[in-house]
Amino acid sequence: MDQLASLIMLEDASIGYYAIDFVIILAFMAALRLLVGQISDVSLTDILSKQDNFAVGITFAGAIVAVAILMMGVVAGEAGRTYVNEISLMAGYGVIAMALMWLTRKVFDHLSLPGIAIHDEIMRGNLAAGIVDAGNMIATAIMVRAAMSWVDGSTFLGLAVVVVAFAVSQIILLAATLYRKKVFERRHAGKRDLTGEIAAGNTALAVRFAGYRLGVGLAVTATSGLVVYDPAALMLSVAAWSLVAIVLFMVQTTLSIALRHIMLPGIDIGQEVGEQRNVAIGAMEAAIYIGVGLTFVGLLG
Repeated sequence: MDQLASLIMLEDASIGYYAIDFVIILAFMAALRLLVGQISDVSLTDILSKQDNFAVGITFAGAIVAVAILMMGVVAGEAGRTYVNEISLMAGYGVIAMALMWLTRKVFDHLSLPGIAIHDEIMRGNLAAGIVDAGNMIATAIMVRAAMSWVDGSTFLGLAVVVVAFAVSQIILLAATLYRKKVFERRHAGKRDLTGEIAAGNTALAVRFAGYRLGVGLAVTATSGLVVYDPAALMLSVAAWSLVAIVLFMVQTTLSIALRHIMLPGIDIGQEVGEQRNVAIGAMEAAIYIGVGLTFVGLLG
């Protein structure tokens, strides 16, 4: 029995810290219910069970997953010196996580897709809008979590670096969005645009679009395994992290395009997704983007 116990990596002194972290994470996830107030004055119960608004349910689910991912970055660091220190660290990073989720939705709504009121579309039950909103939050959370783990989420010093990493993540996702918009317009000779299709409820396009951003987010997380975090050369470390993240974004996009041609030969992607709204093709493209991103994480992360 003693030999079996020696194989379990759980010390009595750490159980209290685990309990604190677990309770705080659950509390922040439960508090996400308040985010519904940003979308509508109607209660979540009415929206989901009476109005059957699937779009709100998807974006709310995305927010829960995103905050949980962000909090993973916090608990990945060393425990605080005391229980009080641990509570303050977890609470501080939890508030930051909630604020970043609110901010990324604003950036997405006003900068990435300025031609469509995403939240208004969600309230109208536009499933495509809900999918891209959820994908945006999760993609952002994936990249910021990697930065939290990179700087050691158990220190307040890391907060500034996390904010910078968030800014870089938004720049990368904005670039990814602009790229997809240009590609979509080129495929359809300027007669259709990505924003208009999402507003029109093109679920296939939304799935592909969200999958691409998730793939980019996963690829960028590999940066934390390639760049050394040196507090003594903080500015240089952050600059290196940002540069490598941008490079990985471009490489991931290029490899995904190549793999798509191999796996979907002879298929007119533009027509299938943009005009016929073929969800199967959209999902396969999304899987390719995510699969390449996961490969980056496995090899380099």
